[in-house]
Amino acid sequence: MGSLGGRRLSAYGMMVRFLRILVAVLSGVALAFSFAPFDEAWMVWGWMWLLLPLLWTVTGKRHCLKGFGLAWLAGMGFWVINLKWLGTVTWPGALALSAYLSAYFGLFGAFAAGSVNPWRVKYERAKTIRDRAHQSLRSLGYATLLGGFWCGLEWVRGWLMTGFGWNGLGVTFAKNLILAQNAEYVGVIGLSFLPVFFSAVAVQTVRRFYQQFRANELRILHWDFATALLVIMLAFTWGTIRLSSVTNEPKIEGRVLMVQQDIPQFADKILWEPSKIVGGFEELTAEGMEEVFREAAKAARGVESEEEIVGIRMPDLVIWPEACLPAFLHGEENGSIVGGPEVESVFEYIHSLGDFTFVLGMNEARGETVVDPEVDVFNSLIVDDGKGVRQTYQKNHLVILGEFIPDLPFLHDLYFRTTGVEFGKGLSRGGVFEPLEAEIGGQPIGVIPSVCFEDTVPRLTRKFVRNGPQLLVNVTNDGWFQESEGSVQHFRNALFRSIELRRPTVRCANRGVTGVVTLAGSLVDPYSKKTRHLVNENGSYFHRGYLLATVYIPSEGEITLYAAFGDWFAVSGLIAGFLWVFLILLSKKTKRREA
Repeated sequence: MGSLGGRRLSAYGMMVRFLRILVAVLSGVALAFSFAPFDEAWMVWGWMWLLLPLLWTVTGKRHCLKGFGLAWLAGMGFWVINLKWLGTVTWPGALALSAYLSAYFGLFGAFAAGSVNPWRVKYERAKTIRDRAHQSLRSLGYATLLGGFWCGLEWVRGWLMTGFGWNGLGVTFAKNLILAQNAEYVGVIGLSFLPVFFSAVAVQTVRRFYQQFRANELRILHWDFATALLVIMLAFTWGTIRLSSVTNEPKIEGRVLMVQQDIPQFADKILWEPSKIVGGFEELTAEGMEEVFREAAKAARGVESEEEIVGIRMPDLVIWPEACLPAFLHGEENGSIVGGPEVESVFEYIHSLGDFTFVLGMNEARGETVVDPEVDVFNSLIVDDGKGVRQTYQKNHLVILGEFIPDLPFLHDLYFRTTGVEFGKGLSRGGVFEPLEAEIGGQPIGVIPSVCFEDTVPRLTRKFVRNGPQLLVNVTNDGWFQESEGSVQHFRNALFRSIELRRPTVRCANRGVTGVVTLAGSLVDPYSKKTRHLVNENGSYFHRGYLLATVYIPSEGEITLYAAFGDWFAVSGLIAGFLWVFLILLSKKTKRREA
């Protein structure tokens, strides 16, 4: 009988462990549905309602390790789904990256199950107002530590081992621009505090209601929950104020023409011939300029006298995407940057279409021959004014296994096995963080350059911020990931740079989201109410065409709190978490000595 009871108990324990694992994974799956392509952003407020009770009910000497394991499983449930677009290049790489990124979930789980576990203290009935205030303050304290530590882990994830800071919880606010406005103070990473803080308070409140029900206590609104709602309401209110006020600042009006060909590729192998690529870009640019002249002719037909005719409003910038020309520019010793005859003929033709600044992405070599292993090759953004001034920005934040591979033979073998192509010569890293210059609306402005995924790296972009009018310009490819949600996720992460720095963005992609982002993070023109992005009749970003749009640049260009101090909020949260762990360990050590 005892043996049978033991087997039943063992089976029950196994079932409980299985259910805990299942719920942990499901919590991560729920979080994945907050992001593209599902876009159920409201779920970011509820997924931790599943995870936190699991972390706060672990028992035994290895509770921190168990918490790590449960949260790591939640991370795998999230990242495997969230990064499935990476499988278009390499499924082994997608799974390996998911396993690594899930470790940050695991560290949060260990923190929550160990030092910041409010349920490890036995519930005591609150008999006085002071007792109730103590309960609420304790609940808010735990929630604040958890929210801050989560932000700190997202910050570390964004730079450690070159960093992959995509899709923090705050990115879900890309479709809630009211709350997103607070990123100018704490960055998009700091926005992640809100759902973690609220969830931690809510879960504690639900448990307290249950305990009061069992004890037949009076169940009233808890102050900690009311405070959490107040924090969100204040963030919402201030976001509403900022969303309307930032569009009313003095501005410089400019015009941009962006060209997208939707060139297919597999890994780093372009599937079109060079002549087709160059010819296509030239053709689309000419079509865009024809539209400019058609607009001018249409406007002229609507006036009654020659004095009312307004001159043709030419684009200030014509932009092609990243690495769009299958050729190289070469930096010479005298500082000039030139290309071969075929490259220079392209520049000459484009500038023959009108008086504007030409911006494009190209590879740039510092030497005579790019096959020389000693020659540095850069993924660069080129700004050419057509009057003899050519500036370049050399990409700083390179993508591991995309633009460079550490000098380890097994990584080269892994790349070949997963993509079917050899990894060529790796790119060199640029090191200059001075903004470029251009003229927009007849006035000089600063250009904050970024190439490809650099627009998802806020710590890099803020290095270019200066007082005065500035415009973020990004050229990207995104063709690696076919017609997947990777392009939309990339854009959702990138749009927060405009909010954090209060500089508008013009973004030109080969395959993905080409558009103009306001300094409030919106694609909608605040005056014409038109959505400034390049889509076809079906609403797809994956097509060939051009976009002619207006951009509004703040003429004063003040420095935001985030631009000045970066991720101060996330770093503070991480430090506070470590200090709390240190104090807990010190307290335990002191008690053991006294015993």
